[in-house]
Formats: sequence, C-alpha cells, structure tokens
Amino acid sequence: MTTGTKPIAMSHVPPKHALCILHLEDSPTDRELVQELFRAEGLACQFRPVETRVAFEAALAQGEFDLILSDYSLPGFDGMTALALAQQRRPQVPFVFISGVMGEERAIESLKNGATDYVLKQRIERLVPSVRRALREVVEREQLRETETRLRQSEEQLRQITENVSDWILVFDAEGRCTYANPACKAACDAPPSGPCPDFWNHLDGDEAARVREEFTQATRTGIVRRVEFRLRTGGTHRSIESQINLVCDERGARTGIVLVCRDITERRHSEEQLRAQAAVLDKATDAIIVCGPEEEIIYWNKSAERLYGWTAAEAHGRSVHTLLHPAPPPQLAEARHMVQQRGEWQGELRQSAKDGSAVVVQSRWTLFRDAADRPQSLLVVNTDARNLQLNEAQFLRTQQAASLATLADVMARELRAAVEPVLLASQLLRVRTQAGTPHWPESPDAQPRRVAEMMQQVEALARPARAERMEVAVSAIIAEVGRHFRQSVSPGVAVSTSAPEDLWAVTGDPESLRQAVMNLCVNAREAMPGGGKLEVIAENLLLKDGDPRLRGGGRPGLHVVITVADTGCGIPPQSLERVFTPFFTTKDHGQSVGVGLTAVQAIARAHGGFVTVDSEVGRGSRFRIYLPATSGSPAPDKPQPRRSFPRGNGECILLVDDEAGFREITQVTLEKYGYRVVTACDGSEGMTLYMRHRQEIQLVLTDIVMPVMDGAALIRSLHKMGAQVRFLAVSGLVEREKVMVATAAPGVQVEFLAKPFATEKLLTLVREVLQKPLPAGP
Repeated sequence: MTTGTKPIAMSHVPPKHALCILHLEDSPTDRELVQELFRAEGLACQFRPVETRVAFEAALAQGEFDLILSDYSLPGFDGMTALALAQQRRPQVPFVFISGVMGEERAIESLKNGATDYVLKQRIERLVPSVRRALREVVEREQLRETETRLRQSEEQLRQITENVSDWILVFDAEGRCTYANPACKAACDAPPSGPCPDFWNHLDGDEAARVREEFTQATRTGIVRRVEFRLRTGGTHRSIESQINLVCDERGARTGIVLVCRDITERRHSEEQLRAQAAVLDKATDAIIVCGPEEEIIYWNKSAERLYGWTAAEAHGRSVHTLLHPAPPPQLAEARHMVQQRGEWQGELRQSAKDGSAVVVQSRWTLFRDAADRPQSLLVVNTDARNLQLNEAQFLRTQQAASLATLADVMARELRAAVEPVLLASQLLRVRTQAGTPHWPESPDAQPRRVAEMMQQVEALARPARAERMEVAVSAIIAEVGRHFRQSVSPGVAVSTSAPEDLWAVTGDPESLRQAVMNLCVNAREAMPGGGKLEVIAENLLLKDGDPRLRGGGRPGLHVVITVADTGCGIPPQSLERVFTPFFTTKDHGQSVGVGLTAVQAIARAHGGFVTVDSEVGRGSRFRIYLPATSGSPAPDKPQPRRSFPRGNGECILLVDDEAGFREITQVTLEKYGYRVVTACDGSEGMTLYMRHRQEIQLVLTDIVMPVMDGAALIRSLHKMGAQVRFLAVSGLVEREKVMVATAAPGVQVEFLAKPFATEKLLTLVREVLQKPLPAGP
C-alpha cells in the first residue's frame, strides 16, 4: 500500500525517497493499523504487504527494502523462518517482529538469530521509535564499515608508498629502537627483505651515532622537524646521507617515536666536490664561456661573456643563445647547429651582435653533451673575440682551458645552478643580516663556498682590467675594507693590521679590481701562515724619480701610491721567486691553488699603469708591493654610497615554502627584518598543513616550484581548489615563468613569478606590490 504523505526529514532516513517496507502480515486490519501509525508519525512509506512464504521470498529476490516488518505466527509459515530467509537474502536490512503472542524466550531467541527488535501488538505505539532506532543503527554500521574500508585503503596506499620509494624510511620507538625499515633501507644495509630491521646504529661510527641520537633528542624535546646529514657505513664504504627527523604522536599528542626519512646523496656530494675542484677554471680566460640547456636556453654566462656582449648574466639567463646573439642569423649558423648534432662538436668563425647593436666577430667552439639516453643535455660554447687574438701562447692556454672545461661541463650542467643559487642569495642578503645585528647566521652559505668563491674571483680578475670602468679611487677605503674582512676570516693566531695616511693620494682605476688584487695578496699571506703570524696591509705615498731601481719593474717616474702586503709566513724559495707571476705556477700542494692569484695581481697593476715587486726570505715571510700611479698630490674623496631604502611591510603574515634550508632561513630573516611575519615550510605538504593552521593570518604564499613530496604548482592549485583567499608569489631557478604560469593556470588564480637568484631589493619590492593587489575571487 502506497501513501501520499509528505516525508519528514530524519537524520537516519535518506531524504531522496520514502521508506520502502516489506510487511509480512496475514491480517488486513493489522496491516492497516501499522500503516496508519506511520502516517500519524508523518513518515512517507511505501509498503509491500505479503502473507505467504512464496510471496515473501519473491519480494526478497525482487526488491530493495529499507525495513522488514513481520508477524511471528502465520498460517503455514512462521516468523523465525522468515527471519532466516531474510538473513540469507538481505542481512543488512533491519528486521522487526510485530506479534501479540511472542513470549520473552522467543523474543530473545529471535534477537540472537539476527532480528533487530520486537514489538508487541498490545504496545504498538513502540513501533515507530523502534524503527527509527533500527534505521539509525543501520546507518551507523554502514558508516563504520566505510570508515574501516577507507582506513584499510589508506594503510595499503601507505604500505605501497613506503615499500616502493627509493628513500629509506625507518621508524623508531621512544627508546630509539628501530621497529620498521622499508625494503630500500634493508637493501642498503644488506639485510634480507623479509628479515628483521637492520641495526641502524651499528652502521654509524661512534661520533656520528652520538650526533644523530642528539638530533633525535632535540626533535623529541622541541617537537620541531629536524634535518641532519650524516655518514653511514654499509657494504664496506661510507655513504653520505641526508635525512629528516619527524615525530610520531598518539591521539593525545604525546610523542611516542621517530620517523626517519633518508636519502643517499653520495653521488651529489661527489659531484659538488668535482665542481669545487674544477669551477675555478671556468672563468679564468678572456674567452666568453656559455653553457646552454637542451632547448638552447642559457644557463651559464661568464664574466667575459658579459664584457664581450654587454648583457649581464641575469639578462642572458634563460634566453635562447641564438636569438640573443644572432638577430639576423648568418648562413653558417644552421650548418654549425647541424654539425654539432651530428658530430657532437663544431668550431668556426661567427659574426654576432652585442647588446648595443655593434658587431662582434668570434672564433667559436661548441661541444654537445648527451645524457645516458643519448638525448642532448647541455651545450658548451667558448667564444674568443677574433678582434683581439694575440700571441700563440695565449692560443695554447685557451686550448688547455677548453679541454678542462669540457670535463667540467657535464657536471656543471646538472649541479651548477643548485650549487650557486644559495651562495648568490646569501651574498645579496648579507647586508640585511649584518644591519639586523642578530648573532645567528646560517653557516652553510658562508663557510662552505668561501674558498671556491675566492678562487673564482682570482681567475675572473685576469680578464677584468682590460675593460675596467675607471674612476677616482680612495685606496684607504679599500685597505680598511680588506682589513675588516680578514680580521673576521683568519684563524685566531693571525694578527691583522692596516695602515694608511689621511692624506693618501688618489688613483684612477677600477675599485673592484684593485680590491681584488689586495685580496689576492692577503689570501696568499694568510695561507702562508697556517701556524699563525702577522699580516700587514700598508698604503703610503711615494715619489719615484727617474733612475730609481724600483722602476725596473715596469713603472714610470712620478707620484705613486704603494700598497704593501707583508706576512711572517714560510716565505718563497729563491728558485721559485722569479716564477711567482707565471700563470698556473704555484708553490702550494696540488689541489690547493690554481696558480692564477699573483698573475691576476700583476695584470691588474699593469692595467692601471703600475707594477708589482716582491721580496721574500724562507722562514721569515714575504712582502709584496703594488705601485699605482697617483692622479694628483691630493687625497681622494671618500664618498659614502647612499643607502637604498627598501619597501617595508606592515606586519603581514607570509607563508614561505622552500626545501632548501639555507635559502629558507635567509629569506625569512630578510622578510622579518623588513616588517613581515613569516611562517616557514620545507615542502608543499607541510605548507598545506601550516596554511590550514594559520589561514586567518596568512596573506601571501611565497613558494618554490621544484620541491619533493608536493611541488609549488601543486600547492598553489590545492590551496585555490579549497577556496583559499590568499595571494601567490612563485620563485624558481629551474623553471621559467611561462612554465610556472601553465602549471598553475586555473580560473581566478593570480600568480606572480620571481626568478632565482634575485636581489633583496627585487624580492621586497615584488612582495610589497603583490600584497597591495586585491585578493582574487575564489574558485
């Protein structure tokens, strides 16, 4: 029987249809009574009445029911049999007995056999509450089953992930015992896949084990995710491991263990060592050296390329090398591109264009590098200015350099960008940290690359003087700056002193080149005193008259400023003294110097019309003097550079997401210095969690694009889909602006882009501009 009553919304009744009820009852009066009772309660129901076993079984086979009501006693058919049939066919449907003769024992037996409830006809008013309760229990059981199913699926997904990733995943209990290790970790530790967890601590040397345990302790005490790098002993060798320590907490938030995620970075560290060992060669010649990616986009542009063509590295980076240098492609360009694809190398003469439109004729050499799949990976281009080709000796040096560069380029194509970006950013932001006066400074952007930077600056200086920008220079300011630098960088056993008269004469030249020359001499002096000593940097005025023996060094009579760098170190043997200015000659151990520092000093002095002399005695030290012609007999004005005023924030909260800890910390310090509040995350997944926690505060998401776990583009899309009202600023040194825009494209998404590396001023200006824009509309 179907009723036309409007259904009442019930939390346990699906609103999309009326209740479908199978009613087993042989009394028409009792059926009508039940239907009237449901109508009176305002329940929309569709009843299917049946009286016999055949009709009951047919209904079970044909229809879907929300509820089964059954009398206990029927002619030729009893309720317990009906219950058994329903449990076989429709066990999930609630079964309620309605009987006037059902005793307590039978009622209990029916409940044991699967009945949901029973209602006596004498107390028929209990029927609707009983039905409501039965339906509610069905919904709750279904929800529980769905929850359990989802939990099992999540556990299976987690198991698949942990057992198939190449990273090592280990779980430790509160006492530091390893309770789980994934197959990748077991394989690395030579443990059988089905065996127990490897003894992780036994694979660490004593000091390393103590250090990692201390990191565990700190993570447990502070609740902060920590990253630690250590060396692990396996297979008879030591491997460099990069790891992240994550906490395991119970439902009450108590810390019960550690999850350690590890990655083998041995090959990366080896590549970095190769890069540091060979990178000094890259900029040493006057040749323009360019490295291009697989799409011929420029990924490296050296100082000589800047001087030859006029574009800075930042301007050239990411642009097509052929579009930049060949606005009107010469006929031989197509042949050169074809040849390098076929043979892997090409050389010849090309006519190119500089930034100012002037013609540049170069002798060009191309070398193509391919990856393991034989796909083009990088192109090394070495261009020599054909207008300035000089001696055969210079030609020989360039040939030797090209051979070294060919060895370096394959490593550099993979590692140069990742290695240089944090260093460049740290140097740009150093002034911010210094002005902030904070005592803490991340070690890696300063200590690790310092030696490489010094060597690269030395070889760069070889080519700089010919095109140096000339101005009036206050040598005393250079002396003071160098003195401050070395007082901070030398060992405690080295005393540094500087001296310059107040009336020191002015010289005309390139201040950066002159500073580099003094730095080179001080570096050599510092390294000549490993056990300590005294380093002196002195500037003085001197009039050299015609016939003065010192002029035999190549100078002319007249007013000079003399810069003296003296040390009390090991000294230079007499047989080596005459060769100290020869390119690539060094008295140091192999690998400690490329032997171009003093060559650069001499080149800089000659470019300024001066000369260099040296006196040395083994065991007593050395004294180098740079003679520079003075502009006049009056002191140089010491003009302070005006400080730029960077835009400041007003307490806005910024979510900073980047997997590079050094970049993340430096950027955080800068933003906080200039009036912003910063929340940091190491990847997109952590960024999502922190945004949900601080969503009412965060006004800007500043995210790197290339990250593990969840990249920046996925983070931006996810936040947009969930309706986040926030602005986005993406940064990357590996992905171009156009690719970022495509990856994050969605209606209503507004993403600004900033290419790494970037200057502090550029970052602060763009952050201010983005924050001043109106919020985009939601999805």
